[in-house]
Amino acid sequence: MGLTFLTPLLLAGAGLVAVPLILHLLMRQRPVPREFPALRFLRSRAVANRRRLRLQHLLLLAMRMGALVLLAVALARPTLRGAGWLADGEGPVAAAFVFDTAPRMLLREGNATRLEQAAKMARSLFAKLPAGSEVAVLETGGGTAAFSPSPAAALTRVERLATATPARSLAAAVAEGYRLLQTAKSPRRELYLFTDGSRGAWQDGGVADLAAGHPDTSLLVVDVAAAAPANFAIDAVELSAEQVSAAGTLGLSVVTSRIGPDADRPLVVEVLSADGRYVRRAVKPVTWRAAAPGSVEFEVTGLEPGVRQGRVVLEGSDDLEADNARFFTVSVGGAARVLVAAPAPAATTALFVEQAIDPAALRKAGGSRFAATVVDVAALDATPWEPFAGIVLVDPPPLPDRTWELLGQWVASGRGLVVWLGPGAADAGRFSSAAAVRVLGGRIERVWRDPSGENYLAPAALDHPLLAAFRRVGDAVPWEDFPVRRHWEFVPAEAGGEGAPSGATPVAPYRNGLPAILTHRLGRGTVVVFTTPVSQSADDPDAWNSLATGFEPWPFVVLANESLLHAIDTGGDRNIVAGAPAVVHLDRRDVASVFVGTPRGDDFPAAVDPRQGTVTVTATQVPGNYRIRAGGDAAGVAEGFSANLAPAATDCTPLAAETLAPLLGPEARVARTERDLVRDVKLERVGTELFGWIILLAAAAMAADWIVANRFYAPRDDATARASAAVSGGEPRPPVTAALSPAGVPAAQVPA
Repeated sequence: MGLTFLTPLLLAGAGLVAVPLILHLLMRQRPVPREFPALRFLRSRAVANRRRLRLQHLLLLAMRMGALVLLAVALARPTLRGAGWLADGEGPVAAAFVFDTAPRMLLREGNATRLEQAAKMARSLFAKLPAGSEVAVLETGGGTAAFSPSPAAALTRVERLATATPARSLAAAVAEGYRLLQTAKSPRRELYLFTDGSRGAWQDGGVADLAAGHPDTSLLVVDVAAAAPANFAIDAVELSAEQVSAAGTLGLSVVTSRIGPDADRPLVVEVLSADGRYVRRAVKPVTWRAAAPGSVEFEVTGLEPGVRQGRVVLEGSDDLEADNARFFTVSVGGAARVLVAAPAPAATTALFVEQAIDPAALRKAGGSRFAATVVDVAALDATPWEPFAGIVLVDPPPLPDRTWELLGQWVASGRGLVVWLGPGAADAGRFSSAAAVRVLGGRIERVWRDPSGENYLAPAALDHPLLAAFRRVGDAVPWEDFPVRRHWEFVPAEAGGEGAPSGATPVAPYRNGLPAILTHRLGRGTVVVFTTPVSQSADDPDAWNSLATGFEPWPFVVLANESLLHAIDTGGDRNIVAGAPAVVHLDRRDVASVFVGTPRGDDFPAAVDPRQGTVTVTATQVPGNYRIRAGGDAAGVAEGFSANLAPAATDCTPLAAETLAPLLGPEARVARTERDLVRDVKLERVGTELFGWIILLAAAAMAADWIVANRFYAPRDDATARASAAVSGGEPRPPVTAALSPAGVPAAQVPA
């Protein structure tokens, strides 16, 4: 902050302060000495009067001199610089313009989107940049962080900005801007952040710490939020399964939200046909409630075999189109073949699992998801495994290391294994061989007993795909109605210190906190482990649990199906977040490359990993359905996946000022209009003229001089009369003023 003068030569007028001083010295009244007897009683009074008059004269002198100085300073037009938040002076600056280019910036209000409004505000700032400034333009969509060759080139980039799937968070883009500014030549550094101030913008944290760590860089947040946003949003689509049978039903749970007043608007489910057109399959009217998330359920049947893609769309349009559609991909086909191995008698031991995954009624109707084949576990090695997509081990006994090794190789090739541990494991030491630990991802230690019946499955959360089917009922699952009296204590390999380099991951615990369900990724395949069995009848006094034998054991049926679906789902990443790489398993090693079709209609080649039979696609920034093709329709490859924007990328819910302030930091300034920008630039680069304030002070000083002078020199008739009466013995006389002669001798001054 500094003080300058627009007309410094006029400061010479401050020399006029000598005029009152000279006049004061020249025009002092000198007392005329008069010989007057009997004035001893006036001596003390004369000294007091002299001191008082001297103080009054000095005060008036100071006021008059001050008024002249203030007038001279005001005419010199003082200007205060550095009163704003920008770099001081008109010298070159290093400026970083950081733009939020997430799809939510397409929210339209009036005739402009939020990104267009941001570009307009940026143009105002570019016009005020001093000559020779360094300028960089950064965005959340990615790109190289570097200074542009010139401000004009940077402005051209601003004009060409477009929304894109975020490659980095807003806070990360700001951090990159701060880092770049540290390399600038100019000591004056400015960072401008253009965003809509929404909840989605600050999903990954604020910039308060970054701003505090760079006190030498000024931060201005340009808030281009809509004054009254209104939006219908499809936040997510959850599938009942990514693999369904041809006669099965695909369930879709659509999560919605609304900004603005309550309104009615239908949702539509469309499926992509062979000719590339979307065909409507279901419609539901929906009442959208303001600031309240909603859920809409759909069921789609009659899907043709193969990879099927579709979308859920909002009927009609609104102010933000980016969140009006969500896409999905599923694999539709015949029942997946599953091998169920159980101790003898296998038909009895595996009965509950078989009826849960392949019930007789659905099998006859052709609507079963799985085609189960039951074998004795002793004949497991002699049974060909190649035709099966998954294997279920029901209460397996200790198996030979060779069998575990073969199972590990088979799972790693892209198959699924589900293990229900029970009393058949017998000795924990025999069952926990190194080969078994590598497959299961851990080892068993001992049997945990709770005869009271107060222990049961108690999932803490339903965010794992294996438990996603329970989200529709949430806390209504009656887990306590199916007590678990015994279960194995399972220790993941990482905790046990032996076995595979990566151990099993707990999915759901029991009420006592020990793992009930665990998953283990092995190569391209998945292993699911249950630490209690479902092989004992209801009348068995030594039954470990009542999961399959309790009253209406539908939670067990769901667990049996979902665990198997999770284990054998080897289709890869069929539904991903836009921008993330998609790995799709083709189960073909004779194909060298494929063509990937994007939602925009473009095609590009992609190589196939010959060892894994997978294709990895990294160009997934555009949301929509992607198709993977190679060869003809009969013997070729026909796969695909869907990419959807993360909910934060389209969340334009405005944040309150008290919520936004801690995210920005106490020193950050926020500009919402071009007037705010002009004001702050003027305060810093042009400065604030103080003429008006100083001229007011000068006027105040002159008024004070007038008031004080009139008070000091006002007539005091009563006092004069009293003094005269005291001398004459009671009769008033003309006023007499006592003073000292120039020689210091008391004298009397009387009027002539």
